[in-house]
Amino acid sequence: MEKTITKDLLKNELYSDGRPAGELLYSRYSGMLYSYILQFVSEAEAGTLLVDIFARLTPQLNEAFDSSLSVYCWLQIESRKIILEHLRKRGDEAAGDRGPAVAASYFSLLEDALPEHQWVFREVFLYGKSKEDLALESGRDLSYVTQLLRECLGMIRKNLG
Repeated sequence: MEKTITKDLLKNELYSDGRPAGELLYSRYSGMLYSYILQFVSEAEAGTLLVDIFARLTPQLNEAFDSSLSVYCWLQIESRKIILEHLRKRGDEAAGDRGPAVAASYFSLLEDALPEHQWVFREVFLYGKSKEDLALESGRDLSYVTQLLRECLGMIRKNLG
């Protein structure tokens, strides 16, 4: 695996006459981000979305420098926001397109979970709904929704191990 990019290396590239920082990021992390994007959208959309993500995040690199996260973690978190925005814009009529890729990667790890657990995980993690909104919509207590999500993450961790 290629060496990860430290914030100092990225800053040096950004402020030097060398290869542009966006190109450096793309060469090191595009493969990993592409795999991540495929968990949410089809291959037909993934390439275009990947380019959009790098185009939108490269000008925001100072935020990555100020973050306590590694460069890749910051990219992944910010990419998820862009992916969720893309899915919202695309609309609910395409929601079924997400199913096969997501089911293979996440729901196989939650196949023993109760339907309510699967529902909370899908709404919060995959569709980007806040726990607060989900609790309000379902008439459940926020602590209950938080507990279900925590249990889902525990199940995933257990099934990965």
